[in-house]
Amino acid sequence: MYSTKTATTSNQEFTSSYMPVGINENITLKEVNVNKSPQGLDFLEIIFQNSEGQTVTMTEWKNTKNMWIKTDEDLQRRDNQQFGRILQVIDAVKGGHNDFEGNSFIEMITWAKMCLNDGDNNPVRLKVIYDKKGYTTVSKNGIFIESMDVAESQIKLWKNDLLERPVQADVEKPIDPLAAATAASAPVTADSTGADDLPF
Repeated sequence: MYSTKTATTSNQEFTSSYMPVGINENITLKEVNVNKSPQGLDFLEIIFQNSEGQTVTMTEWKNTKNMWIKTDEDLQRRDNQQFGRILQVIDAVKGGHNDFEGNSFIEMITWAKMCLNDGDNNPVRLKVIYDKKGYTTVSKNGIFIESMDVAESQIKLWKNDLLERPVQADVEKPIDPLAAATAASAPVTADSTGADDLPF
């Protein structure tokens, strides 16, 4: 029911629960989780939070061979880059890390969780961007996180960092022209027009 007596107008600014894009300062580590997807894939989830309670999530999944990662060397290079990103987070939040040698992805992300959950956390400077679907995420390009103790920031915004939400138009469903032509060319019969229902 609609009524002019109960209609309301809000003059308050909308505050999102997600961290804004750009380089954010004084960010803290909220939580670290080692999870399993519904398909049974292990992943590392790192959640950061600002002073207003807004969050952003960084996830790391196990690299596998596919059309872009074809050889064992390619796979090892991707694993090295991924572990480098995780070490960048540990170094910024904890101020350093211990040596680690592991044989599996689950060992590595469990070690990362243990390191990040151990002791006090330093506030950090963090680069947040949009992903291709328009959700905020932690950038994975170059240096994306550093301790607030760093006087001159090394974090840079790159040309491939999405700082504006991608706009996608609604997709129209195609109409089958043969189905429409068949319905239009169907013969009209007396029963279908309702000729028997006429009052005269």
